[in-house]
Amino acid sequence: MIKAVLTIDDMPQENTIPIIDYLLERNIRPLFFAIGEFVEQKPEPVIYALQKGLIVGNHTYSHANLNEVSLEEGIEEIKKCDEVLDRIYKEAGVERKIKVFRYPYLDCGGEKNKVYTDLLRDLGYKKVDDTGVIASQYISNGWKFENGTNCSFDCEEYLLREGSDMTIEKILANVDAAFGKEEQIKDQQHIILIHSHDLTDEREPGYYKTIVERMLKYGTEFVEASFMDFWKLS
Repeated sequence: MIKAVLTIDDMPQENTIPIIDYLLERNIRPLFFAIGEFVEQKPEPVIYALQKGLIVGNHTYSHANLNEVSLEEGIEEIKKCDEVLDRIYKEAGVERKIKVFRYPYLDCGGEKNKVYTDLLRDLGYKKVDDTGVIASQYISNGWKFENGTNCSFDCEEYLLREGSDMTIEKILANVDAAFGKEEQIKDQQHIILIHSHDLTDEREPGYYKTIVERMLKYGTEFVEASFMDFWKLS
């Protein structure tokens, strides 16, 4: 049986609260990563998530690729979103016990990675405990030793857009390949990535239900994230 942590990027959007309600009904407690400027524009779904006991992590202020912007801009992206999250936790009346970060585009900062590592450590960040993740790409990319919370299975549902050849059938076929073969799931753990995107919901209504239900069909056990100190791994 696969044990999986479900992570959801790019909140808040209009479909964030329906996603939360659906997942909690299925006894699945996701880990969210929020874009700071979205939080400022639409705080209600974030407050809703926090008051439901969910953790909301830092996904930078404007979803910047930290490998492409200057070091100063990258630091500001992280710190500004951190400050926004401090405020929204306070507004929700919830103590911010866990700080967790994910790089936009799953890019880990390139040559600036060491500086970002030091910054995140100093700000008190952790990462999802990935000691049980054995997916080959996850290991070969070095993500076990990165300071951001990466993923071992990307649903790629964000590609469901007008003009794209991605289909829900292709996504489900990928789920079948990763979750449906007995020889692949022994002792396997996953950190799953999906997104809270209104545009995806317009193209494929309820896409998150379709994908999660397919995973559940194969007996996937969704577990709540636990956390570790990433800077002690090297």
